[in-house]
Amino acid sequence: MWEPFTADARGAMVRAQKVAVLFGGSSVGTEHVLFALANGDDALGALLAGALDRDAIRQQLGAASGAPGAELQFSDGAKRTVALAFANARRLGNNFIGPAHLALGALEAEPPPWAGDVSPAEIRTALEHLAQHEGGGEPGRTGEEPAS
Repeated sequence: MWEPFTADARGAMVRAQKVAVLFGGSSVGTEHVLFALANGDDALGALLAGALDRDAIRQQLGAASGAPGAELQFSDGAKRTVALAFANARRLGNNFIGPAHLALGALEAEPPPWAGDVSPAEIRTALEHLAQHEGGGEPGRTGEEPAS
């Protein structure tokens, strides 16, 4: 399943799983994916950090507990995020899934709380631009793979 994902996209999904564990989640949800992407130190992270109401997302996550739970599964929203990431990559003519594709998928799967007077259409356009220009654009392997 993870073969078309770039190393950065795989890393984002691993970070989402870590966020879910940190906040005591029983599954990895769209909010965990968005939180992980918005905390990146790249153009995508900066775009999402300015566009999303991260306090509202933190409230969705709950209090950090760090208590390890049972093996995490992906929520229906996270599964839709991945499916929509694939669909967006195909629509954009990409043969890989990068972090911007994941962000596009997450925003379609479950619209997030936006900060201030952000234009979701402008964010989507900016994400599509990032997806078209993601470094390398080749599926990659990392030392860590997201759980299936």
